Amino acid sequence: MPIDFQLNVPFLCIFILMVTAIVLPLLKSNNMMRATTFVTMSVVAIFSLVLILYLKDNEAGYFTYQLGKAGAPWTNELRAGMFEAVMALVFSVVMMLSIAGGYKSYKDDIKEDKQYAYYVLMNMLTASLLALVYTNDLFTAYVFIEINTVAACGIVVAKETGETVWATIKYFIMSALGSGLLLFGISILYTITGHLLMDGLNSSIQQLVSTGTYMFPLIVAFAFIMISVCVKSALFPFHSWLPDAHGSATATSSAILSGLVLKGYIILLIKVIYRIYGIETIATLNVLPVILILGLAAMMYGSIMAVMQKEIKQMIAYSSVAQVGYIFMGIGLGTKLGLDAAVFHIVTHAITKAMLFLNAGTIIKQAHVKKLKNLGNFGYTMPITMALFTLGALSMIGIPPSIGFSSKWNFAEAIMTSDKVWIILLLAISSLLNALYYLPVVIRAYFNGKDAAVQSVSIERKEGVLAELLPMILLGISIVCFGLYSDVIFNFISVGLTHL
Repeated sequence: MPIDFQLNVPFLCIFILMVTAIVLPLLKSNNMMRATTFVTMSVVAIFSLVLILYLKDNEAGYFTYQLGKAGAPWTNELRAGMFEAVMALVFSVVMMLSIAGGYKSYKDDIKEDKQYAYYVLMNMLTASLLALVYTNDLFTAYVFIEINTVAACGIVVAKETGETVWATIKYFIMSALGSGLLLFGISILYTITGHLLMDGLNSSIQQLVSTGTYMFPLIVAFAFIMISVCVKSALFPFHSWLPDAHGSATATSSAILSGLVLKGYIILLIKVIYRIYGIETIATLNVLPVILILGLAAMMYGSIMAVMQKEIKQMIAYSSVAQVGYIFMGIGLGTKLGLDAAVFHIVTHAITKAMLFLNAGTIIKQAHVKKLKNLGNFGYTMPITMALFTLGALSMIGIPPSIGFSSKWNFAEAIMTSDKVWIILLLAISSLLNALYYLPVVIRAYFNGKDAAVQSVSIERKEGVLAELLPMILLGISIVCFGLYSDVIFNFISVGLTHL
């Protein structure tokens, strides 16, 4: 292996995925396309792990990869540190497991002659997410956000029902609005700084702030970018597209949208706050309280709405609104520990929510049940699926030794070391609400009375095949292992964010 191979990993991961998306339609069968996609995701995951091991022993903590020879500010750049490498590994592994675990769902939901397009979109979506993770310039981020939007809308509408078409139209309109706002924000920053690379933007903004020049345009630009991210990440009150998109899409699409797609935009916002503006400037502009309030409102609203839902996927979708609120709350604290907790929760939510949506998809496909009230005694008819759902539910509530417990513990520590200790009460209330909508499902599945299962649901086993269950089992193992060894993951993230 060449000495500088690791320095090419960020570019290679994005390039391999884009090439795979181009080549897939040339293959002869859907099985070959699925196998090729799976291999590509595996290669990206391995490359990401190689990058983590390289950065672990790298004193600088990060490096930049220049695309082209023109030099700043005309070239594009990728930047890789431990934070980016960990996110890339999590995103590629969860994407791979979601595709494998939801195979029966999208195979049945999508017409056979159109499944090739689904695999193409999955590769494009992964490439765009990794580009958002690694990019060091705003215009490249915008380009891949547009690719991300098209691919995300495509995997929702792939099911081709009236429900998914309507959900996709709502999603596309909201996403187009968000993209327009982002472009306005980038244009303002470029106009007043002459830079698109993040390092150049930071230097120019610091100079402008020190002289008090262009303060209003700087605030307006950040507001446009932040509202764009809020829309695309489904933060309350910009969340209206999410429940329909998640509730109607095939299980794999729901798992990827909730677990991964929403997080790519949040990672971009973190870069804008810390790498472009700088946290001191953001504090001076007084936007952190706005981020905090929006996060807390989403945390409470999403939890309350989840309690009120009647269908399993709608409940999990509103839970995602609440979990996005947790992440914004951590960012809004404006502290290093708050940011560490927020990024750790991105990992937590990616793993746990992907598994929950895959579980829900298996239940719907195997038992033809969507309503929560009809899930009685599924602990007997689908013991493995319901055991994994229970594990995911306990993680979302924050019960040890799950990764969800570690995540909420990190938030609690961040809150208690800040000057906003009162937020701990809202964290506790939200966790209680989490229990109020997840635990009844678990109780109904196991404690409705075994004899009642004969009357309400056939006692015959309805489990999915091993090829479907194994990816969900691996996600379940990750929930426990990452919970038991959360300090290792948290330290990697914390070190990576130090070099942000």
